[in-house]
Amino acid sequence: MVFNGAVMLLILVAAFANSWQLLGYLVGLSLSLWLVIGAMRENEFGPALPLGITLFIFWGICITLIFKYWAEFRGKFPEFTIAGMHPGFFVLFPLMWLLLFIPGTLSYALLFDRWILSEETWNEFKMKVKGSGGEGNE
Repeated sequence: MVFNGAVMLLILVAAFANSWQLLGYLVGLSLSLWLVIGAMRENEFGPALPLGITLFIFWGICITLIFKYWAEFRGKFPEFTIAGMHPGFFVLFPLMWLLLFIPGTLSYALLFDRWILSEETWNEFKMKVKGSGGEGNE
């Protein structure tokens, strides 16, 4: 949490310094850290750590490509398009959407169901509540 707080502070500094590429990398790092922190169970990283690292790598590649195409075609029309789109725009929307947001969201849902709150963990919780005088409703 402290590391993510430092990353958030660096995001603010990068924004004020007009360093937009650095800001992009830091935002990706922060999002990956939040995913890993949110998926921790009893101070264990579990399977969320490889998922967070993978998503950060994809994020970094996409941000690098966006800024590469932005610099390459700055002030002029691109020499080529991908699916009729500016190459940077293609990386931003279809590529980042397909490689990051959809798999990241779906993977987190599976991770939650299998790692964070599995059926077994939920039943253990209900038994604890029942044993402590709670209702223990289904």
